[in-house]
Amino acid sequence: MSSDGLINSLNLKAGPVSPDASPDTQATEHGNTARALEAVALLPDFNETLKRLLARISRILQASKCVFLLHAPQENELQALPPALGFTYEQLAPFHVKLANDSVAGQVFKSGIAATVDDVSAGQLGEAIAKSAQIYNGACVPLVVEKRDEDNRVIDRNTIGVLYVFNKAKRQKFNKEDLDLLTLMSFSAASILKSARDFLSAVQESQGLLNTIENFSLGLVVIGLNGRILQINSAARSMIGIPSSVPIYGVPYAVAMLRHESLFKIVTDSLNDGSPTEVSGEVTLPVPPGSVEEGPKDRIYQAQCAPALGGDGREAIGVALVLNDITEIRNVERMKTAFISTVSHELRTPLTSIKGFIETLLSDTEGFYDNETKTEFYRIINTECDRLTRLIEDLLNVSRIEQGKAMQLNLSDVNFMSVAEKVLASQRAYTKPDRHQLELAFPPNFPLVEADQDKIDQILTNLVSNAIKYSPRGGLIRVIGKPLADKHFVEVRVEDHGMGIPKEHIAKVWERFHRVDNRDNREIGGTGIGLFLVKSLVEAHHGQVGIESEYGVGSTFYFIIPIKQPATEVA
Repeated sequence: MSSDGLINSLNLKAGPVSPDASPDTQATEHGNTARALEAVALLPDFNETLKRLLARISRILQASKCVFLLHAPQENELQALPPALGFTYEQLAPFHVKLANDSVAGQVFKSGIAATVDDVSAGQLGEAIAKSAQIYNGACVPLVVEKRDEDNRVIDRNTIGVLYVFNKAKRQKFNKEDLDLLTLMSFSAASILKSARDFLSAVQESQGLLNTIENFSLGLVVIGLNGRILQINSAARSMIGIPSSVPIYGVPYAVAMLRHESLFKIVTDSLNDGSPTEVSGEVTLPVPPGSVEEGPKDRIYQAQCAPALGGDGREAIGVALVLNDITEIRNVERMKTAFISTVSHELRTPLTSIKGFIETLLSDTEGFYDNETKTEFYRIINTECDRLTRLIEDLLNVSRIEQGKAMQLNLSDVNFMSVAEKVLASQRAYTKPDRHQLELAFPPNFPLVEADQDKIDQILTNLVSNAIKYSPRGGLIRVIGKPLADKHFVEVRVEDHGMGIPKEHIAKVWERFHRVDNRDNREIGGTGIGLFLVKSLVEAHHGQVGIESEYGVGSTFYFIIPIKQPATEVA
């Protein structure tokens, strides 16, 4: 197993112990060392070094068994970890010494004072372990990691476990001389363990950084001063169009980016002939063929290139390119620009009509127009004023919604059929009887619904107006109401036989500013906020909206709301 794979599998968190760290922090770090050293046993270099050290200790002390017990603070115990001399893996696995128990190993770990055990069978290690490993006596010394200053003075000491030897030759007892020798050799062991811990900490930190980079939604490419790619994450591969199966490390950036001229120029300018500098700009890159991503064929990215510094934090080793997808931001900006233009047109249209008819009436000083004609002019002016009022109210509601302000509901028992009849009557002014037929279909048992009557009027007006606009060749438009089977909700549907909606737009029609833009409906007016308001107003009534549509056949927009609003309604 590679060291990278090992660290990922064990989720190691080993790290150097700070001399200023709190006891809790140090304990955690020591426990991480225990887990880290379990991994060390699988790393050939450290494994062999530790094996040689254990064999040497065994020869010098004439012991047949030797093992490291490392501190695991979460379990509050010392754990035996491989490699070990004279133990099988099955014997090591249960070899745990609880610090809460009155054990020699625990006392040595906590006090830092070496000790001998003349009779292991007395229960110092546990009867099962003693029997399975055939242990009869032992010697135990603390494993101490020392930190020294430039003058070789000890400035910090941390105990990470104990070193235990067992079974002195010829059943002799371990003596003070044995403890002194074992203590001296324990410093070498602790030093190796510390090196292993620091090594794994560095590997893990590097791997953790690489994993973080790999999971970025931002694209990241690091390019050396020689122009070759040092690092690239999967997001950048996808953005630039480099399959994961294609080797890219060490490849000149020109090879990877040459077909993207604007991106190539940004990197080239940033490298600046070996003197890296910051460069940024927007680039448009095509979506790679076969991508599962839906939407436009091109994506817009904010590209930022800056010097990448080496380990000393001073000299640049290359440049780091960051790619941030801003396609949606730019789309919203374009939609807002188009929205402002559309709103200006929508405001100007009724105002032009109002001003035109008023000027006509004012200029008629000789009574050219009879009362019937004047009444018609007044009716048109009134209709256009209503249209203008609705547009302004829609804009105000959108503003309230975007600011996170709840729209106040003035609840009362609403006769939906009566409201729908009024809406259809007003909408007939915007079409001709021989073009659109507006029908109402409500059953006699349709209940009164607790709702805001003005808001329901807005919902139905937007839905019927939308049906008329997107049925330019005319046809039947029906408003259908029905109580649902559970008798707690009602459903209202607005059906048309117009253009229908392409599948790729159906999920987006409820978004603000969104308009289905194709050659069939490009000349149709509208602000793109009507359906957004419908959804917001229905949801304010604790309801939900839906759509059924077939392109070229027609659409049905519907909403469902409760007959009685929840008691927790907040204005």
